[in-house]
Parts: sequence; C-alpha cells; structure tokens
Amino acid sequence: MLLTTRGGFPTTGTLHFYSSFSSLHIGTHCNMMTKNNNCLTKKNAESNDDDDFLLPKMYSTLDEIDRHLRCITDSSTTTASSAADATKDSCDTSSSATYGHEHEHANNLPHLFLHFDVNETILLGDPAGGDSVHECVNKIIAKSAFVSTSGIHCHENDSDNLLNDPAKPTIKRSPSSGNICDTHQFEPTHWWNGMSIDNDCNSTPPPLYTGWTYPPNTCPYYRTRYKVHAKKFTSSLHGQVYRPLYDELCQKMGLKNCARDDDDGSGGGSDLQQQQQPSSVFQNFLPAFWQTLMYYFPSTKTELPNNESAPFLVVVAGLVGTECRRLPPPPKVTLVLRTFGLDLPRVAVAISEFAKGNHPEYPNYSNEDLILAEGDLYCSGWSYHNKNGNDAKEEELVYSLHRANTNQEEKGTAVYSGDDDILNFLQSKSIIGIQDNYPFWRENKHAPWAGKPVWTNTRVHGHDHHHVLLDDNIHNDPSDGAGGIRVPVVVEKDGSSNNYNRYESLHGEEALALHGRHLIRVPTIRPSLEDDWFIRQIEKARWLELDKY
Repeated sequence: MLLTTRGGFPTTGTLHFYSSFSSLHIGTHCNMMTKNNNCLTKKNAESNDDDDFLLPKMYSTLDEIDRHLRCITDSSTTTASSAADATKDSCDTSSSATYGHEHEHANNLPHLFLHFDVNETILLGDPAGGDSVHECVNKIIAKSAFVSTSGIHCHENDSDNLLNDPAKPTIKRSPSSGNICDTHQFEPTHWWNGMSIDNDCNSTPPPLYTGWTYPPNTCPYYRTRYKVHAKKFTSSLHGQVYRPLYDELCQKMGLKNCARDDDDGSGGGSDLQQQQQPSSVFQNFLPAFWQTLMYYFPSTKTELPNNESAPFLVVVAGLVGTECRRLPPPPKVTLVLRTFGLDLPRVAVAISEFAKGNHPEYPNYSNEDLILAEGDLYCSGWSYHNKNGNDAKEEELVYSLHRANTNQEEKGTAVYSGDDDILNFLQSKSIIGIQDNYPFWRENKHAPWAGKPVWTNTRVHGHDHHHVLLDDNIHNDPSDGAGGIRVPVVVEKDGSSNNYNRYESLHGEEALALHGRHLIRVPTIRPSLEDDWFIRQIEKARWLELDKY
C-alpha cells in the first residue's frame, strides 16, 4: 500500500503526532525551527552577497512536522544534513533514486483525465474576481501563513460564537472539520510558532504550512478577520516578514516592478506592461503547468533538448522499504480545463500556442493533441429531472454541457446531457474546456457537490476512467469547496438489483475521503516554487486509484 493515503498523509505517524506533541509543544519547537538555519532555505546560498535572505521553511503534512521536531530536539545528533533528511518529501524525484516494485495492476491502467482549475491553480491573476497578479501572489502566501488560535473557544454547533469559556472545545482542525468554529472574526496576535505577528520585517519568517489538515489550534491568516489585508499581505505590518518570499515568487514568475514600495500590492501598471510583451499569451501561467503538460503529453516533434525537458526523469509516488515505486504512463490522457470564470478563450490560446512550439522557453515542444479549438469550449448546467413526474424521491440531478456562450442564460439546448453521455464524449477528446455553472454553485452555498464534478468507479458503467480535479478551492470542509464527486448507484428496477444505471453526487465526509485520489487541493505556493509538484500529486493519485482494486 502507498504510504500516503489522504492529502499526502502517511498511514502511520499522524496519531503519534497528536498524542506526542501538544499545541504548546508545537509552538515551542516551531519557534526553535525559526531560529535554526537548518530549517530555512537561503537564497544564493553559495554567494557572499549582503542581500542574501532566508526564505521560510514549508511543511506539507503533520507527519513532516513530527519528523522534523524529533530531529531537531535531538540536539546531540542534529546536523544540517540530518535536518534536511528529516524534512525531505517522502517522494524523492531525483534521478539517483532506486526504482522497483511495479504495481500488480500496472498493465491495466485506466484512461487518465486531468481536470485543472484555472485561476490561482495554473494561472495567477483573477480579473473576474478583481485580483491583479501581484495581489494573487500576496494572497497565496497569506493562505499558507498560519496563526495561533489558542484561547479561542466556541460552541460545537454554533459557529457564530467565539467565547472565552475554557469548558468549550478549542479549534483542532479546519473551521468546518473536527470541532467546528468560525475564525473569520478572530484577530490573531501570534503566528503558529508563538512569534508576534507585529514583528518587524527583519525577523526570521515563521514556517509556512500547506497541508490538508490544520495543526492543532491553528488556522491560516487568510481565514481570520485580517483577510482584508491579504491582497497586500507582504506590504502590511503583519506580512512584511514574508516579503523576501514575495520577491522570490515574483522573480520566478517573471513579474516586474516588485519593489518594496509597491504598497498597494496591485502591480497594475506592471501587469499591463507585461501583457504588451510578445510572449504575453504565456504570462502569469505557472511553469509547473507547462512541465506537467510535457510529462503527460510528450512532444511528438523531436526529443527535447536537456534544457527544455522536464527536470525530473521519473516521478516517484511512494516508497516500499528503501525503494521507490513508479507507474508506466497511462494509455491515454485527457486534459479538462475547469473554471467558473470567463478565461477559457485566453487559456485555450496559450495552451494551443504552447502545443505548436511557440512558447519561448520550450521552442522544440510540439503536440497537436493539446491544440484547443473554439468548438471544444463548453459551459455546464445542472437541472433536476423527475423520472416519474410526481415522485419526489425519484428526482435526479442531471449535469449537462452546452456550447460555450458568454451569456449563462442563453446556453440553449444541451449538447451532452447525463453522466454517461458526458463520459462518452470526454473519452473521445484529448483536450476540452468547461466553464462550470457558478450561479448554481453560489445558490447552493458553495457546496462541493454543486461545483465542478468528477467521476469515480466508472468501470461499473463500462468506462475505464480515472478522473482527478486539481483546484485551489478544494477544502477540508464537507460544506464548502469547488470539487464534487459523482458515483454510480444501484437502482432496483422490475425486481432486479445491481443495475448501476445512474450517478449521484457524494455529500459531506464521503466526498472528502476521496481527497488525494480524485480531488487534490492546490496550495498555490507549492507549484509556484516546485515545477514537479502537480506531477507528484497526480502520480500519488494514480497509485491510490490502482490500490483500490
């Protein structure tokens, strides 16, 4: 079995973390970590420039924190190398790794469908939401900067009350998971490592966290009352300690004018200047996205030169003893772009130009399977169909696709309607764009089932598919998120059973249980810094999907 099961969590170790380390212990040792150079990444580490700076350490799982704490608390043996080993991702993507243990089902791989959200997942800047590129960079840092919620208490079933009553349970997980408590009106005073959030910009930045489950008594800065400062986070008093990271992200994304005096955080002028450049069609897309396309849609033109090929030869999805496991490429891959906004035409042009070899960083890449024509852009709709005409129990929610139209009210007759019809259509395509129905999602209070659906257990309907949605708006919250799961159900008809003749949407915890296999939350700061991050998560999902058989 894979070592990671949900959101990168090992099957062992997480409970050990909770039982061995109290929230006070976490704060104490996170504070130790911020003072230890082994726990930080130094830019230009080999140079002697005076403007070198430290970037914050990032953790992606509770187990990773656990391993690092055990490492640094052993003061007699802690060294730079051991600290690095302790925090190393369990999925080693280096070419020096030893590979083996092919999966027993590796010869029966399903058709892989990669559903990618657009804004703040593969593309920075959200015109529909009024966010400039520079504001998005600030926001993605604020979403991973965790504060302490110690001292907050609330009623288990009343998320509107914040009471300083020690008899009430404290926050242990996300606001709508575990002990429910709304932090949006909370004004934090300390980062999760115990450091005051009012420290000056010369302080060592607290570690960031990008995991699926919150550490005890913490929450993101973005989920507090100070969310109003998120768009200019690193220019504010609280977030200025992360300004070096902001500058690093801007530099990696090729953004201009990231000077410290950009107090409004908008960068509007520089965004406009960048859009006037010849390569503006590719501007603000994460390099990790292009690397992912090259990995799952190899160039059909020529073998790419070393300086253009992906910087990882094999993606490792897990460990068996000391050996890494890998899967062969899927027999077929389909790219499905998913968005609530109106950005599909721009994204279609960028991907098509990339597929034609017109990206300045990858001029030798070519693959016609990624050319996205205007006729392959659709918008979705939901409708309720009463099968018997009068029996409310037989009411069925039907998902449909319509030809793309900027006017949601004039979609016209559905081109494809119902799960089977849509799955048949999707498996015939190599790339497609879908504008999902934001009004329906909003009307249903942003419930995951009403958002962007993907399908599971499709083999019972004759479709050998594996659908994976990668979206920054997937949350560890059964009542809030963009990603939904459609599952086949047994419906008795004429006295017979075991007839999987329709799909239904999963609700609540059942849907959350499929995180890591069909739903992948994207903490945007990770793929912004790590070009192979998307691929690592997809490969983990592929292992988990095969393991269920």
